[in-house]
Amino acid sequence: MSPWPDWQAGPYASFMGGLLPLVDDQPFEPLPQLLQPTRLDVMLIDIYGPDLMPSQKPVLVSQWAKYYFMHWLPAMLVSQLAYGWYLPLALDEIGMVLDERGLPKAIVLLHAGEPGAADESLEPWVQANLRPFIEQLSAYGEVPPAVLWGNAGDYLELNVRRLQALGLNVAPAQALLESRRSADGRINPLYAPVRYKADGARQRRACCLAYKVEWVGHCEHCPLA
Repeated sequence: MSPWPDWQAGPYASFMGGLLPLVDDQPFEPLPQLLQPTRLDVMLIDIYGPDLMPSQKPVLVSQWAKYYFMHWLPAMLVSQLAYGWYLPLALDEIGMVLDERGLPKAIVLLHAGEPGAADESLEPWVQANLRPFIEQLSAYGEVPPAVLWGNAGDYLELNVRRLQALGLNVAPAQALLESRRSADGRINPLYAPVRYKADGARQRRACCLAYKVEWVGHCEHCPLA
């Protein structure tokens, strides 16, 4: 019997596709190992080639990080807000399954987590997971932290809106996106990551640097386009 709620049932199943079951036997790499500079060097060259790596390393790190946020954030939102379940947060409790190129295609958790409260603050996510993940990638890639926080905020805000449209109470996530400061008094790096123009178009607050590589180009919600 699975220690988790039944993620595959109900209206939120599509948000959990990036989280593999505990019993899945796909090979994965522990996240701390994957974030080592020597491992990142090899991986980014394999993915993007020597013409871009290391000359465009900040751009490549920004793009690679998006895949982590794409898989991790929806699963975290649904597990807590819909099921009242706390998934593991620490980087050494998480692994990633990579595709043949080296891009993250799924998250693996090393234990199931525990029952929690759906309406609790999401700030533990920031302090235990997002902050150390972003700080390590920022230092390695020489990319401004605001770029990576912008990536995380973009996926967070997008999934919050989608879940809200399905009728889920997303108040803790909205509080995170609408608070200028974190509970510890620091500026909240996830504050207002996206704005909506008069025509309803969605626009990021911080650029992801994609425009610097011609074949990648401006992202869909680029603030510079």
